[in-house]
Amino acid sequence: MNPEKTFLFLYGKVYPFIGFPLMTWLWYRSSGAAFAGLVMGLPLLFGYIIPGIGTNILKKWRFRGSWVVGNYYIHHGFVYSSAMSLALYIGFVPDPAASVWAALANIIRTACIIGFVGWWHDLISIRQGAHEVYNSAWRQGAAPEVIVTQYAPLCFSLIGAAYGMIAGWGYNALVLQGNVNALWWLIPVGLVLMALATMSPLLTDPYTA
Repeated sequence: MNPEKTFLFLYGKVYPFIGFPLMTWLWYRSSGAAFAGLVMGLPLLFGYIIPGIGTNILKKWRFRGSWVVGNYYIHHGFVYSSAMSLALYIGFVPDPAASVWAALANIIRTACIIGFVGWWHDLISIRQGAHEVYNSAWRQGAAPEVIVTQYAPLCFSLIGAAYGMIAGWGYNALVLQGNVNALWWLIPVGLVLMALATMSPLLTDPYTA
């Protein structure tokens, strides 16, 4: 097994089953059950709903290989949740003062980490034939590097920024204020913002297949 296939196997089929319970426990220990529910639950729902629409309904991209149902993985949400919650854990610095600059710093760090990891993962995945993205570069027969660069840096960075923003709001509401009811609006708003971020490639490639 070559290094890229090993990475895809570990990232997509091993780490989610280790990372999801581990990150849930780490977030619970550091910030409580409500905040852990937010930062784990939001990417879990997003990872099933938005890629499910994009792959199985709109047919904008697809995944290949084992564990695929329709055009995406049966555990797709757990892949997103385990990876994104780890990126947030690395980039998120709690700020009891809830300052604007600290919030912006958290958003930027989370956007950079998720943006880079998402770009790198998709590049390897497309290069190994495990992932197809039907954009204009693909239609022109471009190399995987061109295909992925047309959408991934902007798309994944904006998804990370939206996730970091919701985490900041959630920390203030759920941890600092103890307002558990805020989950009822944080998760829907987060899903909408992350869904809009997923549509960002239309800004640079309006003729996506």
